[in-house]
Amino acid sequence: MRFLRPDLLRWWLVIPVLIASCGLQWRLTRAFRRRAAINARFAALSRRTTWRRDAAVLGWSVLAAAAIVFALMRPQVLLAHRVPDYERQDLIIMLDRSVSMHARDIRPSRFSRATLELRNLLRQKPEGIDRIGLVGFADSSLVLSYLTDDVESVLFYLDWLDGESSVLFGTNIGAALKGAMDVAEKDDRPTRKRLLLVSDGEDYGTELKTALDTLRAGGYHVDCIGIGSEQAVPIPLTSSGGDSSAGSLSPRAASRDGDSYLKDDAGRRVTTTFEEATLVRVAATTGGRYLRSTTGTGLARAIGEMVKGDRRILGWRSATEYRDLYPVGVAVAAAAAAALCFLI
Repeated sequence: MRFLRPDLLRWWLVIPVLIASCGLQWRLTRAFRRRAAINARFAALSRRTTWRRDAAVLGWSVLAAAAIVFALMRPQVLLAHRVPDYERQDLIIMLDRSVSMHARDIRPSRFSRATLELRNLLRQKPEGIDRIGLVGFADSSLVLSYLTDDVESVLFYLDWLDGESSVLFGTNIGAALKGAMDVAEKDDRPTRKRLLLVSDGEDYGTELKTALDTLRAGGYHVDCIGIGSEQAVPIPLTSSGGDSSAGSLSPRAASRDGDSYLKDDAGRRVTTTFEEATLVRVAATTGGRYLRSTTGTGLARAIGEMVKGDRRILGWRSATEYRDLYPVGVAVAAAAAAALCFLI
């Protein structure tokens, strides 16, 4: 046992002072009773006249004072216990950058909600996740960050993506999965790799089935986060902040309300819908999990629960730690004070 505040030991002097005060009070009480004696038959009617009550008051008072001083000294006891040693996992994020992610059925936009979710995840990185990688994709995939434990660098790329004005057409989830597998296979650490796909589910590529077969054969699990609503919504060609990103596109993209929207050759607005089935298929085929983003704050907690549920125990190790005992002193002092209130 150790004490964090041994300098407060001098407060134990309160106890002999308390005992001396009780002894003085007992002598004065006896002297008063001798001078103002009452009939012996009435003495038994008052519990205040017994020596047992005086001894109990003294005992509880000393116990309360000792417990308070004990708590003030911040005692700690060293405890040893066994803790599991879990495997470390790396997380490779695939972020959909296609034009349909500009849709604003999820405020401020699907893409802004996705980057918000990812920022929350990175700032509250779940226990068990070691390094982070980032792959952006539309019609093709682009490795933005290989696996790194520098969270700030990944946040930098998310900030860069938020400020990018390019319009990327097409969505190829199969290419994104292949890009993530390349990141995993080029890493030389023998850590388990988790894959996370963040998208609205639209897929116009032809590589998805092949990629899923490869993932399943390699034992990779892909968790999917869906961003979007079921309603058909137009696709703006401007950022959520209103900066135009379609200045070189056809005049058909212009709109009277100040925003530019994607239009077909007949001048009709092209709409997009959330494709949940694709994300469910990816998660189910690879043994991952599917989640729907609705608040912008739940991804870190959800991924943490996934990691906690899937962690493998590699072994056990002994660990020691100091535990505070001052709550015990406070509890004993409170109980003694309650007993004193009953006696006095």
